[in-house]
Formats: sequence, C-alpha cells, structure tokens
Amino acid sequence: MIARQHRSGIVGRQAELACFQDNLRQPPDDASHRFVFHLHGDSGVGKTFLLQQLISGARAQRALTACVSDSVRSVVDAMETVSAELAQQGFPLRKFDALLTAYRRKLHEAEALYHSAHPPPGRPVDRTRDGRGPQDGAPSATSRVAARIGLASLALVPGIGFVAGAVDAAEVAQATDRLREWLGGHFHNREDVELVMSPEKTLTPLFAEDLREAAARRPWVVLFFDDYECTAPVLDDWLRELLLSRVHGKLPANTVVALAGQQPLSYAGWGDHLGLVQHLPLDVFTEAEARQLLAAKGITDELSVGVILRESGRLPRQVALMAENGPDDPHSADVSGATVERVLKNIDDPVRRAAVRACAVPRRLDEEVYRAAVEPEAAVFSGWLRTLPFVTDHGGIWQYNEPIRAAFLRDERNRSPERWHDRHRALAGAFEEWRLRLEETLPPEDRWADDRWVEFALEERYHHLCAFPQSFLRTTARFLVDACACEPARIRRCADMLAQAGEAAGLEAARSLGQRLLAVLPDERADAVPALDTLLAEPGLDTAGRVAALVARGERHRRAGRAEEALADYRQALQLDPTCPRVFTGRGALHRAMGRLDESRSDFSRALELTPGDPAALAGRGATHRLMERYGDALADLQRAVAIRPELHWAHAERGWTYLATRQLDEARAAFTSALEHRPDDSRLFIGRASAHRYIGDYDLALADCGHALRLKPDSWWAHAVRGATYRLLERYDEAVADLTRAIDLRPDYDWCLAGRGEVHRREGRFVEALRDLDHALRIQPDNDWALARRGAVYCAQQRTQEALADFQRSWDNMPDYDWALIKPGQTYRLMGHEFDWYSAPG
Repeated sequence: MIARQHRSGIVGRQAELACFQDNLRQPPDDASHRFVFHLHGDSGVGKTFLLQQLISGARAQRALTACVSDSVRSVVDAMETVSAELAQQGFPLRKFDALLTAYRRKLHEAEALYHSAHPPPGRPVDRTRDGRGPQDGAPSATSRVAARIGLASLALVPGIGFVAGAVDAAEVAQATDRLREWLGGHFHNREDVELVMSPEKTLTPLFAEDLREAAARRPWVVLFFDDYECTAPVLDDWLRELLLSRVHGKLPANTVVALAGQQPLSYAGWGDHLGLVQHLPLDVFTEAEARQLLAAKGITDELSVGVILRESGRLPRQVALMAENGPDDPHSADVSGATVERVLKNIDDPVRRAAVRACAVPRRLDEEVYRAAVEPEAAVFSGWLRTLPFVTDHGGIWQYNEPIRAAFLRDERNRSPERWHDRHRALAGAFEEWRLRLEETLPPEDRWADDRWVEFALEERYHHLCAFPQSFLRTTARFLVDACACEPARIRRCADMLAQAGEAAGLEAARSLGQRLLAVLPDERADAVPALDTLLAEPGLDTAGRVAALVARGERHRRAGRAEEALADYRQALQLDPTCPRVFTGRGALHRAMGRLDESRSDFSRALELTPGDPAALAGRGATHRLMERYGDALADLQRAVAIRPELHWAHAERGWTYLATRQLDEARAAFTSALEHRPDDSRLFIGRASAHRYIGDYDLALADCGHALRLKPDSWWAHAVRGATYRLLERYDEAVADLTRAIDLRPDYDWCLAGRGEVHRREGRFVEALRDLDHALRIQPDNDWALARRGAVYCAQQRTQEALADFQRSWDNMPDYDWALIKPGQTYRLMGHEFDWYSAPG
C-alpha cells in the first residue's frame, strides 16, 4: 500500500518530475544544467512522495543516490547517512568511514575520561596522568562536543530550539575553550583534539574526496535532503560551502542536490546563488488533479469524490490515503490525524503542541485572539508560533495554511468533541465581549459600516455555529439578511463565514447555504438581489426575517431603478407585517423618485406614526417637501432630523438644497459644511457648497470646492458644470467652455449646461455656436426661461427683433419677475426705433 501511495502522490507532478529527469540528461557543463533543486510547499502537499519519485528517476538513469531525513542532528550524522546508503549500492566511502570510526573512538575516549573524573556520588575520582581531575566547571564532553557540532544551529530547529536557546552562547564558547584545553592535556596528538572538537571540518574533505572517486564511476551522484526546514539550521551553511566553495575540496561536477522543505531557501544565505537553483514550488492538488488520482483508484461516484475533495483539502497525502480506503467509506480514513502528527512531530514541548492545536481553531489570529485561544502558560509563545512554516503573518494578522488548519480542525472534532465545543464556546465569548464593548460607543445604524464590529460579529457567529450548530443556524439567516443591506463585499464575507463554519462543524445545511450565496455573489460588484432571493427561499427564515429580506430587496431594486419590482417587495412585506415602519420609509423614497410626491409624503408620515422621531423618516419627508416647494415644512422636518441624529449627512445636504432654493445662501453654505464634516468623501456635498459660494460671489471658494469634487470623482458632469458656470461669471471664457463641454460630453441631455455654454459663446460674439447650443437646450426643455432670454439676446445682437421679442415674451410668461429679461427687450425696442413701455410689461 505504501508503494501505491507513493506512486499516487505523483499525480499532477509530471512537470516537476520531467524537469528533474531532463536535467540529468544534460551534461554538467550545459548552461541550462542545474546543480540544486528545491521542492518547497506546505506540509502534506506531497514533497516526500515526489522526492521518492525523483530518487527512482535518478536511479533509472544509473545515478548513485542517498537521502538524508530529519532524523540527523549534525553534519556528521548527515555525512554518515550518505556514506551508509552509498555503501549499500556498492560504493563505500572508505577513507571517510575510516576517519569516522576514529572520530567515534576518540569521542568515546573523551567521554570515558570525563566520567572517570566525575563519577556518580560515592564513587572515587580517577586522577589524570598529572594527578589532577578536570578543572572545576569543566564541561561535560558529550554536551559541549554536541554544542560544537551544532548546538548553536539547533537553536533554530522546531521543537528543540527552546532547549538549545536556554544555553547561553557565551557560556558555550567559554566551555568549548576549556574543553579544548582539557582534551589537549589528555590527547597528545593535536589532530585527535581537532577531530573531536571540529569533526565536520576534519571529515568533510575526505567525504568530498570519496564522493569524487564514486562519481567517476557513475554518470551522476544525487544527494536528497528531505524535511529540510528541520535540518537546514544545522546543514545549510555546511551544504552551501560544500557546493559553492572549495573550502573542503571540490565536489564532482556530476553531483546534483535536491532539497525538500516547507519554506523557500533563505535569501540571506543563498541570495547570490539562487540563480543556480531550480525552484519547484508545490501546492495542493487542483480539483482536476485530485479527480485524476481518484479515478485511477476507481473512485468516480460524485458523492464519494465530493467528500474526499472537501475533507482532504486536496492535500495529496490525504487524497491518497482516503482513496486507499476505498469508495465505500471515504470518511473512515483518519488522514487528518496523520497530517497533524506530522506537523507536530518536531515540537516536543507539550505546552507548545497544545498551543499549535488551539490556534488552529480561530480563522485568524492577532495577539488578543491568541491569548483567548491558548492556555495561560502558552501566552508567551505567540512570537514563536508566527515563525512556524505553516503560519503566515499579514501585518499583525496570522493565518494557518488552510489545508493544515482543516486537518487540525477535523482531528480536533473527531478526537475530542468536548474540547472542540469548549474551545469554540470560549472564543465566541471573547468575540462577543469585544463586540459589546464596541457597541457602547457605536450606534446601531453604523455597525455594519464599521470594520471592527463586522469582524467581531462574524467571528462570534462562526464560533457559535461550530459550538452549537443547530441552535445558531436558525438565527444566522436573519444575520445574513441584515448583511444584505451592506455592499456585496460584506455579504460575501458573511457567506464565506457560513460556508467555513458548516465545513468545520460538519453542518451540511450551513455549508450548502454559504456556498450557494457565494455562487450568486461572484465578486464585490455583484447585485445583492440574488443573495436575498436565496435567503427568501430558505424554509428556516421566520416572518420577521422574511419582512427584513423583502425590505432589503426592495431597497436594492429601488436604488437600481427597478421601481415595479421594489413596489412588489414592499407590498409583500406589508402583507406580512402591516406595521413595519421600514417598509413605509423605503416606499416613501421610491414614490419620491417616481415623482409621486403626495404618496411619498403619506408613506413617510405613516412611518413617523409608527416610530415618532425616526430621523430617516423625518429627513425623507423633508426631502419630499422640498420637491413639493413646501420649503418651510421641509426645513422643519430636516431640522428635527439633524437635531436627533447630527451625523445624518444627507439630511444636512437636503437642508443645504432647501436653503439654496430659498436663496438663504449663508445657511446653505453652513448646511453643506455640516454635511461634509460627516462625509468628507462625498463629491456632491462639495458641489452643493460650491453652488452656494457661487451665488454669494465667493468664486475662488466655489472653484476650490469644485476641484475637491473632481478629485473625488473626476467624471462628475455636475462638478464640471458648476465650475464652468463659475468661470463664466469670472469671464474666464476659455476655461468655462472647456468645463461645460466636458459636462455636456458626460451628460448630453442636460439643458442647463448647453444653455450655459451658449451664453459664453454669445458673450464672445460667436452667435452661430451660441444659437446651436441654446436651440439644443430648448429642444430638451422648451420652458427654460434662462435659455429663452439668452437666445432672445442673441437674436437682438443679430437684429432679428421679432424673434428676440418672442423669446423675451415667453421668458416673461415663465418668470415674470426675471429682471434680465425685462432689460434686454428695452434694448430690442430701441433697435426698432421705439421706446419700451415699462408699465405695460407683463408682471
């Protein structure tokens, strides 16, 4: 079975295998030949499986091979492993082996001498030849020699680093010097002292020499190093020296080294030589690759395939193990436990092992979440956790590699349901506490717009779903409905949370609903209506939830201009709950947009009967009153709205437009400024204040606000139009024409911009262009009195007196108190040789 699993692990790795084998078909002096291969990827992606395939491929090309695993603890161990494996293939490293035997013997002698000088209590001390024992404080030969052959490096090895780090480096160096002196007093041969103290320095030249002799008799020597993330702290410097320098003698040119580890090679060590390395990054299987493996095992049933794909995380090792279990019961292969143990195998400290398990439970971690997840004795290990190869740090937010985390979650749920429940319940409580603390200063209407609140609410619900799946699933649909009032990115995060919770807790209903919501929200620009359709089809949604979903869908339809669909949703919501104020508020805004102002006012008034003092309903009715030109009623409603809720920026804006309509210009400017204090990123508010500045005559301020608006929204036709009008008043006609032309390009059907540009042309004496724009404006809006008066002035300038008087007459009819339209006719009559009778003028 192991052999079959190894073979199955190669599915989807054909490109990597071909790359390696092609390299062995090229001569070492070929420019494209690589001497170092590096396979890297997270635990479980099949590095060891692929390495075994590479070994088989190399042997098929008559290469000598040796594989060093994470069982080695020193450079000497690594060389000994290589020597032993080459000897099994008939190529012993004789000179190296002889010196290695001498080293072992001398090391044994040193230990024996030390123990004779330091017997157990009650045993006499053997004296040295000069009658003295070792000096007080002399180190243990075994421990200090171990320090020399890798203690400093072993401080980095996962699982034992905290032990090595407990030994002070200065103490080690001092003890090493004392040991060297002590050994010099017992070994008369200086070379023996160096052999014991610096074995790799003495053994490596012979190791390289023997390798050269073996390589002369075979086309290739390929050295493989598995689990390199564990052994690199001990072996990396030595291996780079062996490959890239001649400190230990020259390696044969037909030597290739293949490394397999979880992390990319250290740039600090390999940076200047990374171009010589062939990098082979490995990831989880694609779905197609996993299906290929399963099909090769005779597993094609979609139910079984779906279970394996989901529960394996598409990790090659897990897919292979579950496939070996057969199609009848893919659940029964305990592959998650094997993956977890492989991840934890180099971590000996039980506190740290428990911390790694606990930190797989939250979806994301920071310092606070870490402390909430682990036991108090593990609180100091957060920095260590972030160094683990399957943990990624994104600016203070840490995440486990997802397939690794999934394996931990399945193993935890299977091994200890009670501990699973307790951990999720504790984390849910922590997130709930943080959410409630934030709500003390965050109004309900602002919560879904606050990133921190959304994060706390999502994680609280995720952990509650994992701890109490059935009870919390009933309330989650309403939570999702509330999210649908937000932008699609928020809804997608909620759907993803639900799918992940269902996956983690084995709750198919939650997983399926989350996946269906994600499917109808393909990106952050998607319409939320299909998501609300999905939620409304859920049988578990209660009446209040259905009303909320209908109102939310009605709002989406309203904002998208789908008036009839919105009205249908509001109608259905009122059938379920005739007293829901949100329905009347939403429908009031819809009726206003449709121009049905009496019905709009009636809806807002009904909403206020149900919830007196609701600022949104007050502001909505105020906006309707403004359009009805009931400016006093508008200001009364709007003043009440902002008094109740000062941060309601659009109510301030409505006050500004109302004040503009009544020419209360200072008040208008102040209202827009108040709105901008709450929404400084809304270009429309800058345009409103610019309009007030323009009417007041503060043209520089008007231009500045238009500039702000255009920086926020460069394609705002409105901002270009107001700035163009301001330039016209400043008689900066070229700039005025440029802005008004841009506004017309963006909004060709807006008569005000066309009339404004026509007026600029008139003032510049371009009467043909002026008439073209003014005629176009009047075709769009025949009763535009301002455009009529300007066209009358153009006719007057062209001495087309009858046409001029006709336009002035129509302008009077529309606006009897328009002074400009009274002055211009007088000039026209004088052109005709008559005096104008002011007293007979209309109005």
